[in-house]
Amino acid sequence: MLSNDMFPELKKFISENSPNTLFFKLYISVTAVIIGSIVLVSISMDYYYENLDDITFVHDASFAAKLLDDFVEDTERWNMEVDLLSRFTGFTIENISMKQALLYHQQHELLEVVDIEPNKKYPPLPAGIGKWGVFVYRHDEGNDLLAVILPHNDGLLLIIDSSEAMYPIDGPEDWEDDYAELFLLGFIFLSIALVLYLTVRNISNHVYRLSAASLALAKGDLDTRVNDKIPAPLDQMAASFNKMAESLQHSQHQQRVMANAIAHELRTPLTRIQLVMGLLSDEEHSEYTTELHRDLSRYSVEMEALANDILMLQTIEHNPSSINKTIDLSGLMTSRETEFKRQYPHLCITSSVDLVSVDGNPRYLQLIIDNLVKNACLYADSRVKLTLKKHAAYCCIIVEDDGDGICPLQREQVLDAFTRLDNSRSRQTGGFGLGLAIVNTAVKSMKGEIEIKTSELGGALFVVTFKHSN
Repeated sequence: MLSNDMFPELKKFISENSPNTLFFKLYISVTAVIIGSIVLVSISMDYYYENLDDITFVHDASFAAKLLDDFVEDTERWNMEVDLLSRFTGFTIENISMKQALLYHQQHELLEVVDIEPNKKYPPLPAGIGKWGVFVYRHDEGNDLLAVILPHNDGLLLIIDSSEAMYPIDGPEDWEDDYAELFLLGFIFLSIALVLYLTVRNISNHVYRLSAASLALAKGDLDTRVNDKIPAPLDQMAASFNKMAESLQHSQHQQRVMANAIAHELRTPLTRIQLVMGLLSDEEHSEYTTELHRDLSRYSVEMEALANDILMLQTIEHNPSSINKTIDLSGLMTSRETEFKRQYPHLCITSSVDLVSVDGNPRYLQLIIDNLVKNACLYADSRVKLTLKKHAAYCCIIVEDDGDGICPLQREQVLDAFTRLDNSRSRQTGGFGLGLAIVNTAVKSMKGEIEIKTSELGGALFVVTFKHSN
């Protein structure tokens, strides 16, 4: 029996050799051209040799008649010579009259008239047969035997070919010879097909490896490399791919170092500012300086939140947590709804939650819910709706609002880091465009999907889908 591990390999083999693949089309095309060429050449050669056999018979018959020129018909010497030639060539040789020649002409198909010796005067032939030359007939259509009538001295000779071999020997019959030829042709075809298959298959394997490496690189595995010790010109593609992967890896490393350094370095001056602000808060200030003090406190809090978000985004993207356990997602949704109702009392926040438990990272799930609900609360006019739906194979977290919504052309862009569609960075909406980027990164790290649509409430609708684990 086939093990379960063999089915993916079998499926992969079938997909790589399906009629729609370039490998299959190239293999079939080259094989068909070569086999077609061989068949065409074989047919041409058979036709050539068949005609050659006919011509050989005519010339052999003419040569046999020439050997009989020195003998008088129907004498003992004549009969001995005819018997000897018949044994040697396998021909049937008869001396016929004009009347017999005319009767034979009427009963058999005339194929061709061959002038062996033009300008030589031959005895006149019967009317309808012609004059001078060798007349070639089809003697027996079943055995494909030929016959010739040609002038000889004062009469005519009828020479009929033989279907038997001149020198019979013990060995395979004709049909066995035909099978041997077919076996040889089949062996040649299979050999060509096998050589072509191995050659084209080798090229195809290199292409599939490059394709698999490209997919791995697209999924974020920047350590992916391919073997560049392969035949040209594929080696140039492999070398270019490796250089591209190295460049991307170096660039991402530099970005990661920069982001982490900025986030960490911000913490030191932020801590000092917050310490100074705490000391100043104990002093008495005028109304103006008190307002400035409040602004500075708010700015320091925003900068700290920015540093935390940057660190969180980098951590999820490059060093994702391996913590995975069963989580009561419905309970988490309900608790976060309560918290956001407290934070945004002016909004009507409603929910429809099914009982759902999932296997995942609890910290990432809370980040996803918090950032989606916070984004909806910031842009909603008056209503925010939370939905948790359970399906047979997956569950959905849906967050929607009644705000202005997101243009379809900007729905992919809004998931990028530091993207704000209003471009004003108004403190009324707050943030630095990292919330949805964190959601997108966390969803991908948990093998989920995120989709943005238009809500029936009029604003944006975010749908996060997770498949149930087996």
